[in-house]
Amino acid sequence: MKKFQRLNEIMNQLHSFKQVSVKELSIKFDVSEETIRRDFEQLEEEGVINRAHGGAVLSKEVDVPYSYRSIINQREKKKISEKVLKILKNHHSIMADSSSTVLEALRLLSSEDKAYTVITNSIHLLYELSTTQLNFVSTGGDLKPDSGTLVGAQSIETINNYYTDVTLLSCSSMTPNGFSVANKAEGLTKKSMLEHGKINIMLVDSSKFSETNDALFKFADYTNIDYFITEDDIPNYLKIELTKYNVKII
Repeated sequence: MKKFQRLNEIMNQLHSFKQVSVKELSIKFDVSEETIRRDFEQLEEEGVINRAHGGAVLSKEVDVPYSYRSIINQREKKKISEKVLKILKNHHSIMADSSSTVLEALRLLSSEDKAYTVITNSIHLLYELSTTQLNFVSTGGDLKPDSGTLVGAQSIETINNYYTDVTLLSCSSMTPNGFSVANKAEGLTKKSMLEHGKINIMLVDSSKFSETNDALFKFADYTNIDYFITEDDIPNYLKIELTKYNVKII
């Protein structure tokens, strides 16, 4: 098992059981306890865990692991993807974040007989769709193992070199205040993506809707978005904001 796979599995264990021990993980992964402690040190530096005596607990500010996000609300994500495909067919270049909803949309797009260029900070998207007709540019950057996201100065520097026809993003929470995520570094990367797309499209399934529950870091206002796509009815408290700022609802 490679290190990034081990880190991702540690995050999965934490989301399932709330806390993990050095000893149990060393047995599970067949590595030394010192290796697990170094893994904990890295994850703590990234702000996703807090080390405790003999183990670790999940940080309150951490996002849900990608492996969880990728399997929930599949029906809703497919509906959203089918809607966005109609817009993408008319364009050639796409900036794509690391959300599971965006990946679902690009899965559909990859079956099209057209060579789109995709700039992305998602290692899952790069891995899964690397053999398709899509032409990928990786942003590079520091890896967030829980979400498979590349973030930081290198990632933003790469993004700043490109201007795409479309930018596709999602969020952890959507409220009348705007769009937010649980991690600042990831939010700053999304914010940079929004500045380099001619058309910005937000893909949000209804489980992310909230009247008051913002995530830690706000990365977008309604003024930053051109299209909003969801699978279901939009509550009035959000529809008011979308309408106020002339966001096209699909």
